[in-house]
Formats: sequence, structure tokens, C-alpha cells
Amino acid sequence: MTQSAPLVFGAYDQAALDLQYNNGVRYPDFATYLARYPQASARVRAELGGTLDIAYGPGPRDTLDLFRPKQAKPPVLIFIHGGYWHRLDKFHFSYLARPWVRAGAAVVSLGYPLCPQVTMTELVASVRAGVAWVAAQADHLGLDGRRIAVSGHSAGGHLTAMAVTGPGPDLVGGLALSGLYDLEPIRLTYLNTALRMDAAEARALSPIHLPRPRGGKVILAVGSGESEEYHRQQDALAAIWDLEDRRLAGLHHFSIVDALADSANPLFRTVAELLAL
Repeated sequence: MTQSAPLVFGAYDQAALDLQYNNGVRYPDFATYLARYPQASARVRAELGGTLDIAYGPGPRDTLDLFRPKQAKPPVLIFIHGGYWHRLDKFHFSYLARPWVRAGAAVVSLGYPLCPQVTMTELVASVRAGVAWVAAQADHLGLDGRRIAVSGHSAGGHLTAMAVTGPGPDLVGGLALSGLYDLEPIRLTYLNTALRMDAAEARALSPIHLPRPRGGKVILAVGSGESEEYHRQQDALAAIWDLEDRRLAGLHHFSIVDALADSANPLFRTVAELLAL
């Protein structure tokens, strides 16, 4: 008789749990997206200009890029990139700015330090500091500090949820795409080689264990083609925080990012309403 592999989380053994979160394996076209993001972003930076690498903190990656429309005092959409907290860069997602600038909003692409150079606790603190800096400097930058929303994808979805909790500026809301809100299963996967979380840190940084946001409307979205664990993660936070959650038909972990760059997408329009555009 063949002995079954031991379960490490829920009904998953180690290989099955790793596969739930290994998006590079789950989606064979992932390399196409990872190549397209920076190419499209370079074109948008050439088109829009923008102010790049504005320091909001002392670290070399504590910087942000600002793209703004011609209108005075525009609202602000902050975007936090993904990459499982240890990959990618804000430069990969400049392409999201074009439709928002055309709609009359400024876009901040927020950078942050990556693991394992920093701990997850330090990484979250940097993101919260970056969001607070944008709010504090809004008048100086000619932005409307009363209309700031935060958004993010994958790890950036987790960081979006962390940004709308705890101390910080008042926000009109947030949008988390394909977010991760329970870090315990992440701690138990291959990803923790870079993240180095123990059980206490994973729990402390899991939105499902934190109070619901102080104010503003927070929306969760996940692609219909994503893994069962991504759907479970969204279901759990939506239930605990009593949030609106959406399934985007026909989209997977990488294609879902484009929903935020499509002015005809209902999700785009929902965020535009948060910003009173």
C-alpha cells in the first residue's frame, strides 16, 4: 500500500499546496504577461512623462512614480504591485496610468522594499508609510488629498488590505485584485524561503485577523480562473470584513490586472466612482 503524503494545510499536502500558489506553473502564458507589463509601461512613461522615483522614505526602494492629468487637484489612485513580496517593481505597472490620467485622476505607482532584504513586517510598514506620505504631501503635489484610493494586485492586494487597516490617512476606499489575506498557507509553501515568516508574523500580517477598515469602500476581485486557494482567501476576508467581492469571468491571475486599465470594465467604473470622477 502506498502511503499518502501528510497534509500541511487543510486538505493539501505539500505538493498540492505549493501548486495552489505557483502561478507560473498554473498559467503557461504567464511569461507573456511578465514581458508585456514592462514593455507597455515603458511606452506609457514615454507618453505621459510623470515624475519618477520620488522618495517617500529612507530606503532605496521607498520611492514612487506620479502620473497626473492637466486638471488641478485631481483625485489619486495608488497602485501597489505584486510579485509575492520578493519580485517585480513599480516600473512594471506604469501602463495602468494611461486610462486614469485620461479620466482625470493622478496615479501613484508605489515601490517598496522586497524580501528577503527586509522582513515582511518592515515591508508592510514601508507601504503604509508610502500611502501616508502621499496623503500628507497631497496639497504640496497639487493633488486632492480628500480623494485617495489604494489598489493592488496579488501581494499588492494583501498590501492594499494592510494599507486600509490600522493607523493612517482617511481613504475613500480600495480595490484588491487577487489578494492574499491569510498568510499561514503562504508560510507553509515554497514562498517562505524568501519571506522567512514565522507563525506569529504570518498571523499578525494577515488581514483576516485584523479589524475591518475604518472607512471607505473596499472591494475584492478575483478571476474565475484562479486557484481554489485564491477564491478561499477572498471568501474569507469578504465574510469577516463584510465586503463586496467579485468574480471576473474568464480572467486568471495575470490577465485580471488589465481590468484596472480598461475604462469600459465595470471594475474600473466602480473605482472611478470612489474617486468621484
